[in-house]
Amino acid sequence: MNALITGGSGLLGSELARWLISKGQRPVLMDIASPGQRLHGMANFFDFVSATFTDRTKLVETIRQFDIDTLFHLGGMLSVPSEHEPERALEINALGTYEVLEAAQATKLNRLIYTSSIAVYGLDLPDAPVDDRCLQRPTSIYGICKSFGEQMGLYYARRHGLDFRGVRIPSVVAPGCRIAHMSIYNCWTIEEPLKGNPYRIPVDPSMRCPTIYYKDAVRALWMLSMAKPERIQTRVYNLAGQKPFYSAQDLCDRVRAHIPEADLDFNADEKINTLLGGLARIDLDDGNARSEWDWKPAFDLDTMIEDFTAEFANQSASQKRIERKRSE
Repeated sequence: MNALITGGSGLLGSELARWLISKGQRPVLMDIASPGQRLHGMANFFDFVSATFTDRTKLVETIRQFDIDTLFHLGGMLSVPSEHEPERALEINALGTYEVLEAAQATKLNRLIYTSSIAVYGLDLPDAPVDDRCLQRPTSIYGICKSFGEQMGLYYARRHGLDFRGVRIPSVVAPGCRIAHMSIYNCWTIEEPLKGNPYRIPVDPSMRCPTIYYKDAVRALWMLSMAKPERIQTRVYNLAGQKPFYSAQDLCDRVRAHIPEADLDFNADEKINTLLGGLARIDLDDGNARSEWDWKPAFDLDTMIEDFTAEFANQSASQKRIERKRSE
């Protein structure tokens, strides 16, 4: 596989790059930001292109230069920045995805893996489990753009035969997340106590936001990309991480069990509650992913907190080593 990752310097992009490298691949990362700490010391194992994926000419040039056959489209604006700048979000998340699809068509790319989001769901959700064919009525500009990307990808699959595949990813939990988005509390409820800081969770204690640990998300992208074409019937799949979905109070209680000194409390933000409200009772059905390409999460709530704690310690130690070298 010759893989290109848009948003390659971001959280999932960097971790996917690490995964591909571990499989003997040499991925190409495209981003406007330089690779960060997550890829420190690994520069000899990947190529980096400083560019935005919204530049179709540069994207086509990169695909051809590196003989790319698989493109992982992870780049884009997150949910909260998108709400603050909806016009820019449309330009990057919607029109940018169109540019990626056009580049894929122009270069006859073998495969395009798209990271969608459960934010495509929102209003009028059924009481029954939400499967891959459920009505999409998103409440955020981020979800609207993701839904657009799905539909455009499916259009290119029908009209041009593009092997388009996607996953609707729940809120990703990982150490080291810095950019605020509407469900970032799932990360910071664990990380801030590890830093010794108090944290006030900005949602109601009863809020149930579907989540997935970042290691499971990366493994899912890899599994989807490697699945044989004849097994891919649904094309865009729900992913369910920790089930049953825990509440913010459950998360708070389990973090305190692992970190007894954690200073946690609630200070609900009405806007965040509203944005997440449509997802609060969602019951994701990821049966198609399980049956078509053998998806199954590896982390539950407790093992996620345990691994998060270990990875946070590793990242902190790595950062100290980097700072020490810089000062020498």
